[in-house]
Amino acid sequence: MANFAHKRSAYGVFMALPLLAALAFPANAQTWKINLRDADLTAFVNEVADITGKNFAVDPRVKGTVTVISNKALTRDQVYDLFLGVLNVNGVVAVPSGNTIKLVPDTNARSSGTPFDSRNRIRGELVVTRVIWLENTNPSDIIPAIRPLMPQYAHLAAIPGTNALIVSDRAENIEQIEKLVRTLDGTGDDDIEAISLRNSQAEEIIGLVDAMSATGTSRDVRGSRVRLISDARSNRLLVKGDAASRKRIRELVQMLDVAPADRLGGLRVFRLRHASAKNLAQMLQGLVTGQNTSSSSNSTSSNNSSFSNSSNNTTTGTTSNTGNSSSLGNGASVNLTSLGSNSNSNNNQLSTFSAGGISIIADETQNALIVKAEPALMREIESAIDQLDSRRSQVLIEAAIVEVSGSTGEQLGIQWALGDLTSGVGLINFNNVGASLAQIGAGVAAGGTAAASVASQLAGAAIALGDVREKNGQTNFYGALIQALDSNTKANLLSVPSVLTLDNEEAHIVVGQNVPFITGSATLTSGGTASPYQTVERKDVGLTLKVIPHIGDGGTIRLEVEQEVSAVVPTNNAVSKTDITTTKRLIKTAILAEDQQTIVLGGLIQDDNSSTTQAVPGLSKVPVLGRLFRSDNDSHEKRNLLVFLHPTIIRDGQSVNDLTQKRYGQVRGLQLILDPNGNITRLPEQIDRIYGDSTTDASTNPSMNTIDKTPVAVQRAVTTPVINPPVVVVQPMVDVKPVTPVTNTTRDGNTVIQTTIRSE
Repeated sequence: MANFAHKRSAYGVFMALPLLAALAFPANAQTWKINLRDADLTAFVNEVADITGKNFAVDPRVKGTVTVISNKALTRDQVYDLFLGVLNVNGVVAVPSGNTIKLVPDTNARSSGTPFDSRNRIRGELVVTRVIWLENTNPSDIIPAIRPLMPQYAHLAAIPGTNALIVSDRAENIEQIEKLVRTLDGTGDDDIEAISLRNSQAEEIIGLVDAMSATGTSRDVRGSRVRLISDARSNRLLVKGDAASRKRIRELVQMLDVAPADRLGGLRVFRLRHASAKNLAQMLQGLVTGQNTSSSSNSTSSNNSSFSNSSNNTTTGTTSNTGNSSSLGNGASVNLTSLGSNSNSNNNQLSTFSAGGISIIADETQNALIVKAEPALMREIESAIDQLDSRRSQVLIEAAIVEVSGSTGEQLGIQWALGDLTSGVGLINFNNVGASLAQIGAGVAAGGTAAASVASQLAGAAIALGDVREKNGQTNFYGALIQALDSNTKANLLSVPSVLTLDNEEAHIVVGQNVPFITGSATLTSGGTASPYQTVERKDVGLTLKVIPHIGDGGTIRLEVEQEVSAVVPTNNAVSKTDITTTKRLIKTAILAEDQQTIVLGGLIQDDNSSTTQAVPGLSKVPVLGRLFRSDNDSHEKRNLLVFLHPTIIRDGQSVNDLTQKRYGQVRGLQLILDPNGNITRLPEQIDRIYGDSTTDASTNPSMNTIDKTPVAVQRAVTTPVINPPVVVVQPMVDVKPVTPVTNTTRDGNTVIQTTIRSE
């Protein structure tokens, strides 16, 4: 190999450089020994292009001199690596672009179109772009730690929406950055392992491990992390980390997963806050036995859509008094006993607790459950109780029954009587207008109450015309009865019943009368004396509302509704009271409504027209005079009935308080009460004060007085229910001026008319 002395200018050295190739190796393994001092960078690029056979595009801004000292021979690839190193020292980067390598200043490397090295094949000092994928760490958390370690011309950014980093730098630098990122991301020899638990819950173990680390993770000496996930379905821990970390977690779990030291841990007392102990005990019995149980008949099942009266029958599963119990798994026993009003009954006996069994006792007096079970089963029972013992929402159901009715009628009839009382009387008798002549004659002949009853049937205008003459011992008479009536009736009826009930519980409100209905009669004879008997059945007549609400997701309410409005048909006939006629309007349906939405259940539009005519054939057809021998009755009745429903969900105690105060405010505008001194007082503004408040001094705070006094002279002739027992007030007799009514009408926010009486 020839040696070359660098004693002349650098340009002369580069011109002679190709001639210094060593020939000690085969032709395909040529080597070059390069020693330069203050050589022109452009000339150096030209010589490297000749040696490597690569094409270079030099940016005009690339200028300067280079110094290279090499003490050993270099192959073609080694010459190219040395070339890239020299460029790096001089602030120049090589950017591959197809078959050409662009040489640009490193400050312009970002905008020079760096190639994307998707397969990580490019090595050395070439500037490339790569994507580094992360598994456990957010890329935004790693960027602040990596960016200070990168040169100014390099680029590092997180890809939004993906767990990846995009890096532009020299290939050699990117390899070092990727190693650092992998270490921080903890994706070395990580693996997933499942650890089964026997005596503890997975959530409890994770809580203990999290308490050992402020970040909720455990780190080893190399900085890798381990992640824990609980599998509640199989009660296992899923551990992700390297082998050493997983081993440490496995040993820690074995130390924590031990049986409780207190053997009485299998006995628990659960004091319920919202649920019924008896109903919850029956549900737990069905859970552990796998058999269907039902609550007491006094509570309504959500699946029962009927509105029949509840019975006293109770189904409690397969419990017995002989100590036998239902099987559960491996010989476990279940004993359910209700402690309440029937605790002295022989049917409520506790069976002997067997090994590995479950005993559940419901104490209704304290609304508590006493449960004895193995720890594994106890955790399941506790979880079920926690989920079932939650505050149930309530639903306020407000119904509105609106009925608008009107009727008109026109009646006109003429009846005639002619004859001799001794030989007979002829009648033209009609019964479609008021009382007929036959009824009047029979009533007059009978006298007494019969005559009064007939007289009560005369309505409207009744005119009697006639004359009576006696001749030859005979009494002759003639007469006419003219009856005319024009009636017009209008009625607007509004009923607004409301009831508050729990979710999935039936509510029932009845406002009306308990009317007796005669269902049969019999006569018993004893000793010649007949004793009549009647069987009577009483039924509620009035307004009845039955509803079962079911609250769904999003505030939707499914309502099973039965709305009935019944009334006794009024009659003037005393005899008909033994056979009472009632009207009934019933709607029974199931609907869906939103919270605070008003929905119409249904209704009835009725329009009745009737016209009756009674006339004497032939004579009634005579023009003009035919009117004297005819009786007409025309009527028109129209009735509109609509039923509305307005449900409101009440989820917390504050909503209940607001609703109560709102309803009380409506009543307060209508009611007055009488205090023990005989003064007329108003109800207090706040409903809580009607019970008295001993902690509040009304004398120091007049605004907190429990009553609002009104002058004694203002009185109201109403009967008001009071909460406290009535107080008898004895007042001396004094001379008072006569009281005369005055037309003083007051209206409040509820448009209620009140007529007062003032003393003069």
